[in-house]
Parts: sequence; C-alpha cells; structure tokens
Amino acid sequence: MICQNCGHENDMDATFCDNCGARLGRNPNFGRQRPSPPNTGMSQTNKILILAVVVLVGVLGVTAGLLLQSNNNPTTMNTPSSVSESGEKITYKADWHKVTSFSGISDDYRSFLIKGQQFKVVMSATPTLNYNTNYMNIDVSDTSHILGSGEVNWGPTDALSSKEKTVKVTGPPGTYWVYVTSKDLESWTVTVYDYY
Repeated sequence: MICQNCGHENDMDATFCDNCGARLGRNPNFGRQRPSPPNTGMSQTNKILILAVVVLVGVLGVTAGLLLQSNNNPTTMNTPSSVSESGEKITYKADWHKVTSFSGISDDYRSFLIKGQQFKVVMSATPTLNYNTNYMNIDVSDTSHILGSGEVNWGPTDALSSKEKTVKVTGPPGTYWVYVTSKDLESWTVTVYDYY
C-alpha cells in the first residue's frame, strides 16, 4: 500500500507507513491508486485565453474591413464635404447726387454734366413786395430740344413766401442746359441732382 504522506510502498495489510508512520488505508482502493494520466492537453484557462484572442482578432478584422470599404465607397456619409466660396459681390444702390447749384435775381443760362439715366432740377424763389405778378420759369434742354419746364408764380395779393418746384428728366448721360427767366424776384436758386 502506498503512503499518501511520503509515497513509500508498504505491505498490503499495513495500517501505518513503515517510513513515516502515517496512517494508511484511508483510500477505499487500499493503496491501489491509479496513477493520474500524464498531462497531454491544455488547461481550461489556456483554452479560454486562446478563444478570447481568436474572437478579438475576428472583431478587429471585420472592423478594419468595414472601414476600408467605407473609404473606397464615395456614397457613404464619411465622404468629406467640399466648400466653395464665390467672389465678393458689391451691390450698388443708386442715389441722388448734387451736381451743381447756382443763384440769381435775373435771367440766366447754365450747362451741367449728367452721369446717370435721370436727373432732377429743383427751383426755388422768393418774390419782391410790389403787388404785381412775380414768377420764375426754367426750361431744361439737351442739344436739340426742351425736355421739361417748370414755373412758380405769385399774384398781386399772394403772400411773399418762398416757393419750390422740381422738374425730373430721364435721358442718357451727357451735357444738359437750364434756362432761367424771372420777373420781380428777390432771389432764386436752381440745384441739379443726378441719379446714379
């Protein structure tokens, strides 16, 4: 019988080990223990570790494949967007610009240059106190004919307040003339505005 304490072989009917004195016979096989088979396989821990590594490699392989496929496919949402910018655009808004202004008390004739497609001539006057008819008249013309006219006047009983009138003209850029005629005025003013 083999001692479980020291491994010494004892007689089959021995109760105590001859070598170490340990009690024998606790094994129901009475000392005939089967030797454990030699370790020919892997332990359970090693098997789990290898399985985890295989699963991890598989997941990484699938992820890498999906990433490569999405980079090669131009219709995926990972396609970088492109941005284009147009040049600066300035929107010009036309407005009235003063071209010239002149004043007087008697008849006058002046020329002026226009850049835009329309212009206006603003006339204003103040009469003298003479209880008579007072007036101011303007004619706006180009090289061939009169394009517009305007007049302000006062009767013998009208108040001596200033009056103003505007004449608008549409025409191409170029030189124009204004002819002023007046009667019994304290003063008058003509101002020309260009629209461009």
